[in-house]
Amino acid sequence: MRLVLLIFLLFSFPLFAQDNSTRVPWLSSNLQGEPSPPKPYVAEVVWPELKFDKVTDICRLPSRNLMFLTQQKGKIWMLPDDLDTKNPEPKLFVDLAAELEVMESSFSIAFHPEFETNREVFVFYRIGIKGMEDGTRISRFRAFPDRMELDASTEDILLTFRAGGHNGGHLGFGPDGMLYILSGDSEVPSPPDPLNTGQDLTDLLSSVLRIDVDNKSDGENYSVPADNPFLKVADARPEIWAYGLRNPWKLCFHPTTGDLWVGDVGWELWEMLLRVEKGSNFGWSIAEGPQPIKVTQDMGPSLISPPTVYHPHTEFASITGGYVYEGDRLPELDGVYLYGDFVTGQLWGLWLNGSEVVKKEYLADTRLQIVTFGQAAKGEVVFMNWPSKQNIYRLVRNTQPDESAKFPRKLSETGVYSDVKKQSPADGVVPFHINGEMWHDGATAKRWVAVPGQETIEAKTGPFSKVPDGTVLAKTIERDGRKLETQILHFENLAWQGYSYRWNKDQTDAALVDAAGITEDIDGKPWTFHSRTDCVRCHNIGSDFRLAFHPGQLNRDGQLERFQEMGLINEVFVEKAEKEPAAQYDDKSAPIETRARTWLSANCAHCHRNRGGGSVTMKMDLETVLDKMDVIDDAPVKGGFGMDAPYLIAPGQAENSVVYYRSVTTGVGHMPMIGARTVDPKGEALLYEWITSMKPKGPDGKEDGKPFATLSSSLETMHRVRTGEMSLEEKNRLIEEGRQSPNPMIQGLFENLKVAAPEK
Repeated sequence: MRLVLLIFLLFSFPLFAQDNSTRVPWLSSNLQGEPSPPKPYVAEVVWPELKFDKVTDICRLPSRNLMFLTQQKGKIWMLPDDLDTKNPEPKLFVDLAAELEVMESSFSIAFHPEFETNREVFVFYRIGIKGMEDGTRISRFRAFPDRMELDASTEDILLTFRAGGHNGGHLGFGPDGMLYILSGDSEVPSPPDPLNTGQDLTDLLSSVLRIDVDNKSDGENYSVPADNPFLKVADARPEIWAYGLRNPWKLCFHPTTGDLWVGDVGWELWEMLLRVEKGSNFGWSIAEGPQPIKVTQDMGPSLISPPTVYHPHTEFASITGGYVYEGDRLPELDGVYLYGDFVTGQLWGLWLNGSEVVKKEYLADTRLQIVTFGQAAKGEVVFMNWPSKQNIYRLVRNTQPDESAKFPRKLSETGVYSDVKKQSPADGVVPFHINGEMWHDGATAKRWVAVPGQETIEAKTGPFSKVPDGTVLAKTIERDGRKLETQILHFENLAWQGYSYRWNKDQTDAALVDAAGITEDIDGKPWTFHSRTDCVRCHNIGSDFRLAFHPGQLNRDGQLERFQEMGLINEVFVEKAEKEPAAQYDDKSAPIETRARTWLSANCAHCHRNRGGGSVTMKMDLETVLDKMDVIDDAPVKGGFGMDAPYLIAPGQAENSVVYYRSVTTGVGHMPMIGARTVDPKGEALLYEWITSMKPKGPDGKEDGKPFATLSSSLETMHRVRTGEMSLEEKNRLIEEGRQSPNPMIQGLFENLKVAAPEK
């Protein structure tokens, strides 16, 4: 009898109980391909064996059948321009950092149209940043007469202008033989155009410049062409050809019409392509494309011209101008201007009839940070990714069959859940919990990970992980007891894509949201289902794509060890948790710094992190140690919003900390730009406690007894209102007074605080 019972238990136990460390293979996935038809083209690596780091420009010299790749740190490499060349070996043209006494960044080069006769090469580079008035240089050099190598000793500085974050950074010769140069507003991304240089012609910033390098005049090493448009405008720099640009990134001249096309990186809403004509004013910073910005400033001497093409930030976030394709390999693209985006990796084409746009089309979803385009032999156009292990790419036709109809349109069809209504995961789909949640305007989230079969997510010693094809991360967001959406992050063919499923009113299933996303009221409150491009803007290579499935975030309640036993993650993944710690916000046993940094990582690090891009001036990711965050006692390069003594984080003084202000306002300067629009009360209290704990509190701007005298004193008042350290009557009075402040930044601190009804 005992033997029979033992046999029964051995064979039946797995049917009703399962050890937490065991793992059932996930075999039910129906997530394959994409819900939209495949784009007509894909990116193909030209020479897989070649890898580069931080190449900013590709310039072609047809007379030598060469392409020149300019690296940010000064090396310029030569390659054959024929993409059919077998196993080419890069050769060094010059190392500017080694040859010049000062060189901080190199951006681009251009060869004189008569290079074979005069050996002249022009280089756009920078010797300083953050406001050096002559920190950007446009210089003429000469190549050695007997070899293809730049002689750095021949430098002849033509132009200098202010160095800063928006340098522009490209130059090229037009069909008229003149040298055209792109300059930006020389400042940080935000606030917009702090120097108010966009409409100011007394400097060389925010402009397309045009000079004659074959002649000299007025003691300069160049001359100003007699037909430049602003020669008779008082105090205007005569080199200006067009103005009102924010941060122009790449120019090209149309091979047939000679039109000058420029990509201009926008601010908050738009990315723009400009067809530049003599005397054009593109409006910065009175406007950003169609969006009014600083409308009260004086306009320049010419009327504002709209951009020829503009993309919303649901498509592009940092435009990279390109070139016109003229090859025979893809005849259907002959005459099409190709351009792309640094953040989303989208690559588009522009069909033109003369100077008029016939159509624009989304050609390829590259998932690359497209930093530059270039020309090659046989009319080919190439492009490169950023920042390291760069390849040279070209477009090829996409041979993937259209199987978009098979993609699950309902959450119940994905194979992630066995019972979607109950949110019961399918066999092999594993729920997980994290230490620090992103603030979802009061909504909560549940999470699952699904790795096909018995495969493993393998963390590496570097920043990136190896993820099995077909891996899925799912998150269901609920508010007020109602499921709003389930977000799916799907890894396939070395790329992640995000999808949103909107739950129906009956809470029985969820339907796939259109690629463009939508914002609508649900139960009287707004909710945004983000576009698929928005997903890519946060889940990108800079964050290793997986924001929540992070070693430190998963390190709780023995979860990491259990996942390792299951084979879901590898040993390195577990080891990283100790080096990149996170903690639950209300875990008083954890250091306040760890808890606060967990909140910053969850809410800010998808943009503000290592590898986050050129606009990032601070690092909130858990991988970065405190003294490398570029935030403690650092001056805010994007403006101090009128604080008494602003720093990104001022130790001991939350009221003078820009990071704190941006996190607790719903008005001017609110962060994050994508996502929550309200203030996280736990996050506000946590940041305040951390910042004020750093050292004894200094002057707080309230000595005059006026709680709204400055933004700094208003931040202190707002914190006291939120923490309830006053009577109800006093709280309501302060909220109303804050809302009525003439300062919109102070208003933003109080506009969403609730006025409580007096107790009866």
